[in-house]
Amino acid sequence: MVAIPRNIKVLRQRQWTDEQLFKAGFRYYAPIKRVVMARMLANHADINVTLEVLSANKGDIMLYTAGSVLHDNLDDYDHWPVRADLFRQIYSRWDDMTWHPTATEKFLMQNGCIPYYRKRGVWALKLPISIYVQSLESPEPVIVPAGRWLAIGTEGEPYNMSDESFHERYQDQPSAV
Repeated sequence: MVAIPRNIKVLRQRQWTDEQLFKAGFRYYAPIKRVVMARMLANHADINVTLEVLSANKGDIMLYTAGSVLHDNLDDYDHWPVRADLFRQIYSRWDDMTWHPTATEKFLMQNGCIPYYRKRGVWALKLPISIYVQSLESPEPVIVPAGRWLAIGTEGEPYNMSDESFHERYQDQPSAV
């Protein structure tokens, strides 16, 4: 555990209005409709992601991006946890009847995953400076470096992602809310 000096501000979950987010430099980005694979967790799990270790509880939902490389282990796929209540607000079952799963998607389905898509967009800002952020799933604040995207979820929860991940998930131009 790293002690954070008292004078350092940490961005944590809070209730935001759209106007507050807009004034703070955030813009609303619509999602790109794409398959993500989801499964409910039977046990607690800690997940190492780029900047932090995320904790997920039994009943939370683990999301996977299938990618193009077939792996033998679920942990080798890009994955992240979402609280079950937030998952229900943000995602819907995949509804494209013309969809044909890839080999990697088939592997994930054989391991208990179901195809979903993100139906809600996100307020986001590409960070001009590094800041401390504490996401819902992270037990400790982390420094998010300049150049990463800071997103604010549906319940005011902050989280971050790389530029590549952001552009894979969200439309390039902000939307009118």
